[in-house]
Amino acid sequence: MVEAADMALMPMNVIFRDRVYEDRVTITPTAFYERQAKEPATTASPTGKRIVEALEQIQQSGYTHVIAICISAKLSGTYQETRLLAEDSPLTVHVINTCSVGIGSGFAAIYAAQLRAEGKSFDDIVQEVERVTAQTKVFFYVPSLKYLQAGGRIGKVAGMAGTLLNVKPIISCDPEGVYYPIAKVRGEKRTLTKLLQLVDGAIGSAKRVNVAVCDGVNPELREAVLKRLQAAHPGVLQWYSGDVSPALGVHTGPGLIGVGVQVLD
Repeated sequence: MVEAADMALMPMNVIFRDRVYEDRVTITPTAFYERQAKEPATTASPTGKRIVEALEQIQQSGYTHVIAICISAKLSGTYQETRLLAEDSPLTVHVINTCSVGIGSGFAAIYAAQLRAEGKSFDDIVQEVERVTAQTKVFFYVPSLKYLQAGGRIGKVAGMAGTLLNVKPIISCDPEGVYYPIAKVRGEKRTLTKLLQLVDGAIGSAKRVNVAVCDGVNPELREAVLKRLQAAHPGVLQWYSGDVSPALGVHTGPGLIGVGVQVLD
């Protein structure tokens, strides 16, 4: 999608003891999870050099205006750093704080590209993407909280003794972009049932919706969840399915199942 829409990527950094990797550029999700099983990792925002290179790439392609899509400013310094560096760019740059992560943020980039292809003006695209981003939801089933705790991205999930009580949290981002437990259910089966119910509620009576299902080295469960959702919501415009990027996997660990719901109207 990045290539098809002529986007430029500002990759997050995934840091192991002896090396810094660029998310999906110099490390794949498969390789990341294999190494994460042996040692912990941390993350860092894209380097200033990478952000400037992305803007220059766009300029060299002949564009004059840029919409920069960033994950939650409460979870990363990417948004603020991009805004600061954009001030020195000759391009007209609008930076969006999606207050989300993963596909919740990715949806905004995909939608912006679609609106551009339809010939919408820059201002209209910005306004529409901001509107839809505010009503985009993400839900993550996380088998263990230890990775969120180790990575310092625990947000409002702190204090949950899920591993001791077999309580499996479903985590979302609040309106400010902070992680919080939207549901706490005992056992995986019940947790997945609750996850589907949350997706049902997010879709509601909306007429135009896109849905994505992602996993952290849990493809069989991802496909099972995807099939159940497709059966329950045949009117969804576009389905997406794939793995979670290493930069998110650092904080969620293996086994994650995530669902993103983008309500257009």
